[in-house]
Amino acid sequence: MILERLYQPNEGELIYHYCRAEAFLEIIKSRTIWQSAYYVLNDSMEREWGYSIFTKVAKQLHDEIGEASETFLRHIDAIARMAYSSSMAMISSYSLDGDVLSQWRAYADNGRGFAIGFSAKLMQMPAKQLRVLYDKDTQIRELLGNLKHIYEYEKSIGFKFDDQFQSHCANLALDLCAYKNPAFREEKEIRLVHVSGVAPEGQSKKIVALGARDQDGKRLSDPIEIRFRISDGVAIPYVVLDYTNGRIASPIKEVVLGPRNENSTSNIGFFLNTIGMLGVTIRRSSASYR
Repeated sequence: MILERLYQPNEGELIYHYCRAEAFLEIIKSRTIWQSAYYVLNDSMEREWGYSIFTKVAKQLHDEIGEASETFLRHIDAIARMAYSSSMAMISSYSLDGDVLSQWRAYADNGRGFAIGFSAKLMQMPAKQLRVLYDKDTQIRELLGNLKHIYEYEKSIGFKFDDQFQSHCANLALDLCAYKNPAFREEKEIRLVHVSGVAPEGQSKKIVALGARDQDGKRLSDPIEIRFRISDGVAIPYVVLDYTNGRIASPIKEVVLGPRNENSTSNIGFFLNTIGMLGVTIRRSSASYR
């Protein structure tokens, strides 16, 4: 895995999910988040960007080390391709900034929606929390450092390419979704990633429900059901994750009303308090957008 991409929230730090009013209502009432398949998200290069960085880094590593790295790189590339073809990344997106005009316009019904502020520390979900990196040069340096470390370790033990190596490299490949095009830099994204499966080649392709596991393979959850919804005529695969850890935690700490949201803060307060979601700060966007 790419350790540098694991999001380690500071105490009291919030991450914000921008959404339409209808989604806000569902998220609050159901205490769940819908995580959608990566290929329906708004970045047309989801996963492709990360793999393109990997290919650049692999070439650079080969140029530095020479022919001695070829077998190692072939193994890594085969594992990365297998990880991509046999998995379906289900993603929900958050921002470190709860009041960005471009976010209101793109994800919150042109400013009519909400931004929900979650305490990331309290979101105990079967999904990995990743901090997105947008600087291309930093992406290359970071990944090159990771691959060099793996190479040197494998070299020291005689290039065994064992199960631990394969598992580590598969996780690294999946973490490449935390590398994105610099054009999205303003979003300051933290993404939660749940991995579902894809039926292997040779069978009828379908998405397969998987349970989450930690980096040591320990089971964290039962398999999460694959569902479909229609949005703008497109069938969207998704999974439903409980963000309260079975009502143990209450991670929603703030709600921001969009600049064109017609609700009063007191009206949203009545709603939250009535359904038992207490102690949530409610404020309005400072954007002068109409």
